[in-house]
Amino acid sequence: PGRPIDTLLIAVEQPGRGWLSIVAPWPQAGTRLLWALLGQTAILYAVVLVPVLWIVRRLSAPLRDLRLAAERFGPSDQGEPLPPRGPDDVAALIAAYNALRRRVVAMLDEKDRMLGAIGHDLRTPLAALRVRVESVEDDTDRTRMIETITDMNRTLEDILSLARLGRPSEPPTEVDLAALVDAVVDDFRDLGEPVTLEESERIRVRLRPALMRRAVRNLIENAVKYGEAAHVRLVASPGSVAIEVADRGPGIPPDRLADVFDPFTRLEHSRNRETGGIGLGLALAEAIVRDAGGQVTLANRSEGGLAATITLPR
Repeated sequence: PGRPIDTLLIAVEQPGRGWLSIVAPWPQAGTRLLWALLGQTAILYAVVLVPVLWIVRRLSAPLRDLRLAAERFGPSDQGEPLPPRGPDDVAALIAAYNALRRRVVAMLDEKDRMLGAIGHDLRTPLAALRVRVESVEDDTDRTRMIETITDMNRTLEDILSLARLGRPSEPPTEVDLAALVDAVVDDFRDLGEPVTLEESERIRVRLRPALMRRAVRNLIENAVKYGEAAHVRLVASPGSVAIEVADRGPGIPPDRLADVFDPFTRLEHSRNRETGGIGLGLALAEAIVRDAGGQVTLANRSEGGLAATITLPR
């Protein structure tokens, strides 16, 4: 301490080759010149960087808002138009996005109106046909006709529900998931179906309850129809909760597990009442759960049968 610095030593390690050392005398006479040069450089950087940063911010802020709006945009969250701002090109891009958004929203509204009209036009003749069937004298024929009309109504509702799912009218609410599943299981038990439920703790999740009841009902119905019986349980973890519906059926070939989520896909092609409808149950359940931020997975059980699992974030 107290000794003036007269030597500058720089040492750089070279992997596998030792050290490279550079020794140079510390500048003494030119110290003032050195600091003057450093000061001028700092001032130059400040003069150049401040306008550059302002320009970058002016460009990036509206582009960032545009990116966020595009990411949020969807059938269930259309957001608001963005005010055009920024440089001319960026403002023109935002205006083009707003125009595209208006066209998409108009098409979605038109689709909803069309679906409403289709639903009305198809339900009306089915209802009239149901009334006329009551006058059929033969009990066997009348029962079969009523079952056919019921299946047609269910198919119509499934198709319309799947088409409208992107814009549900039901708002998300916080519900007791265990109570929701218990209510669905009770409906099957009241009909005499072999469905069991494993007791679980109360778990609150934010979702659309009517839609989630339909998703759980579809999985249980599928298990009863193809797997003889259904066993339902809830499994909670710190970040998620799972609803598992297990059956004792033949399972699904591993290479077809992903295919059954496609609308109108069935592994059994007879299309009779005993073995199912037209292949919309799993597709609708998967779409409902995906809308809630979760996923549906299928897996063949080692002890036999299939396990369908709904996983939801908590």
